[in-house]
This record gives sequence, structure tokens and C-alpha cells, in this order.
Amino acid sequence: MTIPAAAASGLSGTAQRSAPSRIGQARPSHLITTTGVGATVDLPSMSVIVRGLDAWNPEHQDPVDEPRLLDAVQRVLGPQIRALRHAPWDPDASDDPLTRTGVPVTPFPRWMRCPRCYRLGSLDPSGQFELIHRWGRRPDLAKYVHAQCLRQASLRVASRRACVPARFLVVCEDGHLDDFPYVDFVHRTRTEGVCDGPQLTMSDAASTLGPRVTVRCVTCDHSRSIQEAAGSSGWQKLPVCRGRHPHLQRFYQCGKQLKLIVLGASNLWFAVSASALHLPQGQTVEDLVAANWEILGVQPSAAVAQLIIEGMDALRGLRGHPIEEVWGCIEKLRGQGGPTVPDSPDNLLDAEWRLLSRPTTERQDADFRAVPTDSPRGYDSLIDQVVLVSRLREVRALLGFTRLSAPERDELRPVRRIPLARGQAEWVPAVEQRGEGIFLELREQRVARWASSIAEHEHITALGRAYRQWALDRDQTPSAGFPIARFLLIHTLSHMLMRQVALECGYSSASLRERIYLGTPLAPAVGLLISTAASDSEGTLGGLVALGERRYLERILASALGEAAHCSSDPLCAEHIPEFPSATLHNAACHACLFASETSCEAGNRWLDRAVLVNLTGDGLAFELS
Repeated sequence: MTIPAAAASGLSGTAQRSAPSRIGQARPSHLITTTGVGATVDLPSMSVIVRGLDAWNPEHQDPVDEPRLLDAVQRVLGPQIRALRHAPWDPDASDDPLTRTGVPVTPFPRWMRCPRCYRLGSLDPSGQFELIHRWGRRPDLAKYVHAQCLRQASLRVASRRACVPARFLVVCEDGHLDDFPYVDFVHRTRTEGVCDGPQLTMSDAASTLGPRVTVRCVTCDHSRSIQEAAGSSGWQKLPVCRGRHPHLQRFYQCGKQLKLIVLGASNLWFAVSASALHLPQGQTVEDLVAANWEILGVQPSAAVAQLIIEGMDALRGLRGHPIEEVWGCIEKLRGQGGPTVPDSPDNLLDAEWRLLSRPTTERQDADFRAVPTDSPRGYDSLIDQVVLVSRLREVRALLGFTRLSAPERDELRPVRRIPLARGQAEWVPAVEQRGEGIFLELREQRVARWASSIAEHEHITALGRAYRQWALDRDQTPSAGFPIARFLLIHTLSHMLMRQVALECGYSSASLRERIYLGTPLAPAVGLLISTAASDSEGTLGGLVALGERRYLERILASALGEAAHCSSDPLCAEHIPEFPSATLHNAACHACLFASETSCEAGNRWLDRAVLVNLTGDGLAFELS
């Protein structure tokens, strides 16, 4: 049995397609960040997995307009991608408990455990466990019960205690996910093999040394501990992977080793997503000249250029500007050898960097407003410019996901990316959010000089060694020339500010999000955007952008650096560097001082080190702020 339908604001389902009803809710943004296609979702009395896009009905999914992001998605997934779409929502049926509008899910894992008689069994075939959901407007009351429980025989079926999902799963390095093979595991050490009509029970005991869970077959009285399948050698006690993707309801040829994993583990699902900020459509004179460079770049004089502009309809956008200004732009671009080559669709940050680092009133609209403000005093060596972004719109699209290991920052083609659909999808889920932010542009020359001076420092070389090991463990090739020191500085500063800002702006730390601008060796950039966003049409209320003003930002920076100088885990935290063969990609950083929530950090809490901004080592590693 599957659960085929979902609520407008989240997840729903039914035991029969003729009478669908809700079984839970989730925020639309969660379909991109934490509970997207292929992710398990914990509902009040059951666990489900979000099905692939083949099972979705895009009838009530409005398209999201963001051409730059759509181009990037097409570059990765193929030109057949025609649209980015919102989560399903039907305003006319949003309060209807029997609506079919929503996200399709199916129960997973498919093994359940009765809390009264400890019976362990599968939902297939049906009959042993029964779905009780007769209260359409109360999704929290949907539950599975053990229909054959002898300890609850005197109770009506609907009054029996809800069964709980069996919490053990198996996964392989390619991301195939499956139920734990309880029957084969229990009987693997039995000489006669699997008995006739096996009936299992599961009992557990509290332990800090691992899962003390015993699975017993009542039929043959044979038992085994789940502990045997745990650890680095646990795969030897398990069968090989049978290549299951439960979100696609398909099996593939695999045969690799399996690893025990617990339902709800943080490494069970990692989104592969792309995001882009909305950039205003209005263009400056230089943009218009660059767009028509083939025509304007060959004109011999301003007078001839003016005649061309007045005579060609394609150049009408320049008619309202003085010819001296237009000709000045032509001469400027001619001196540069022509306009720059447009950015690759894969790189969505370059155009954002240019606009944020050079804000202008000519490039603003209802979804983007950026105004420079005074920089904080005492930080001139680090901060070049502060920009208050009072309006912004971010669109995020889901391209796939991985299991066990998170993709590298901005990596849209990880080696083991799992698809969202059985075939080639024609659309992908997306969410748009409006909010506000603070943009900091750091001083490029000072950062470059500092990064060069500490390139051979122990902290930097240790991270470089760990990065190579990290890539080797994931069958990836390390990014050549990745600027470790530069990224450490920007990223650590971002986390320091997010933690401190959350204490003063009224938003929770999980609602803040960073955006790192690193540039390329030929076009370096060094800056960060800290933003917060909401999914409604108005966005947020200005509590964050106000903190970018000089009088507040000076205090926030001082407090952030002061807090970073000490950690409750010191001296272990302050002295930490990864040692071979460790693939840990952080130095002096931990949950007590720098780590942020999964939705806030774009690098998975990697590439962090307090010592690059506060003097923990005493050997010149820290950036000199004065």
C-alpha cells in the first residue's frame, strides 16, 4: 500500500485512492532543504518517504520565474527541463481534508513494531498491520495498529496503540536505501536457514555503547543482536545491496556492501540544490552598450553613433541618455577590448557580486533594493564596503540528492547524485523567498596578501591534506587551486556574524543564511551576504538590515570577535587540526563556538577556523584587523 496524496501545505495520504486524506504537513521550503524527494519524513505516528517527481501532479504547481536559475538547471539536467515549479497548492481546496492536491508519499520503512507485544513485521503483505485514519481534519491521529495483537485483543482496533517504524535501515555508498533485512539477518547463523513461517519480535535495552537491540524469531526461537551489523565490519554480517530506490519504487543492479544506518540519521539525505538571487531587469547605459556591442563598437564617432541610435528600433533604450554618456561607455569598453564574456549559467554568483559590490539606483525594483552605508570604524583593514539589502528575492531549486556524504559547496554534479525521477524530468521543485540582508565586501588586496603570507602555515596545510583525503573517500577529484585561506577567512567571519546577529535581530539562527562570494583566480571576489527570508509576498520586517548600520555593526563585530576568542570546548577546540588520515575539514571550530544549522551554512560546517580572525596560535596566522 502506498500513500498517494498530500495537503496543500504539506503531506497527506490515504489507505485507498478513492478517499485520500491528509496524514501530515511540511513547509514548502522543506521540500528543497530537508524533506525533499527521497527524504524520510517523521509524521506524528508514522514515517514516510517523499516519492519521485513521476508521482507528482503538477496541475496545482505554479511556475517560478527565474531565468538565470532555469538556465543553470538546464545546463546540469538537460534542455528538457522546461520549468521550475512551486510546491502543490490549491487555494480552493486548501481546507478540504479529502483533497488530492499535495506531495505524494509512501510509508517507509515498511517494517513496523508493535509497542505492546513487540511483534516486528512488514506492511507487505497487508493484514498484519492496519492503517487507521478516520479523522480527516486531524492528520496527527493517522496511525498503523497491530491488528493481531493479543495483548490488545479487548480493545477496538481504532483504540489500539500506534505501531512505530522499525528504526534500522541499510544503505550503500551509491545511495541505495532499503529496509533492514531482519528475516535473513536473524536466520543467517541458523544451520537450517530461514524457518517456515518466520515471526519476529524486537526488544531493546538502554546502552551508550551501541544498539542493544535483539531480534528473535518466535517460530524457531533463534535470535541475533543488531549490534553485530554495526561498525566498520558490520557489512560482513549483511547481504549485498539489491539497488533499491524507495522514492522511485524501483530496484537497480548494485551488489555493493551495505551499511547499517538509523532512521532519522543526519546523513540520510543531502540536497543537491542551486539558488539565485533575483537581479533587476533594468539596465545601465553600459549594459545596453555591451548588449549591442556588435553595432556600436564599430562606429567611428559620437555623431555617427547618435544617428544609428535614432534610426534603429533595437537601440531605443539609449535614446533617453546623452550621446556624450553613451560614447563614453563605448570608448571605455573599447579600451577594455570589448565587453566581458557573459557568465556561465553554472556560475550564478558573479553577476550578483557585480551588482552588490557596485549598487546603483538604476538597478533596483520591488524585489531588489541595495544601498551602501558607512563602514564600521576600526575594521578598515578588513571591510571595504557595507551594503544594506532591504529587499531581496531568492529562488532555490532541487536538482537531486545524495546519501551518506554531502556534496561539496556549489557542486551540482556530485558523483553519486540520485535522480528525482525515473526518467528525464521536465521540471524540478523550487521555492522563492523574499527577505533582507547585509552584504560585506572585504578588502581584496589585504586578504590576498594575508592569504599568501600564511599559505604554508600548519593550519592551512593540514586542511589541504584533509581535503585530499576527503575527496579520495568520495571518489572525487579535489578542486585544483582551491583558495583555502581565503575561504576560511570569509566563511569564519560569516559564521561569527550569524551567531551574534541572531542574538540581536529577532530572527532565530536557523532562519539566517549565508552566501559566500569567492570569485575566480582571474576575477577574484571576497565578500559575504547574510540574509533572512520568508515565503510570503512581503518577506521580512527589517530587523536584520538595520543591524548593518555603522553604530550597530561596530558593536556586533566587536562582540563576535570577543566571543570567538573563547570556547567552552577549549583547549581541545582551539588546538584542533585534522591529522592524517582524518578528512575533517575544519580546525578550531565546534558546535559551541562556530557551527551553524544545516540550512544556514552553504558549506556543511566545513572550512572554519577561529584562529584566522582571533589570535589563538600566536604565530601570525590571524588576520590583523588594525
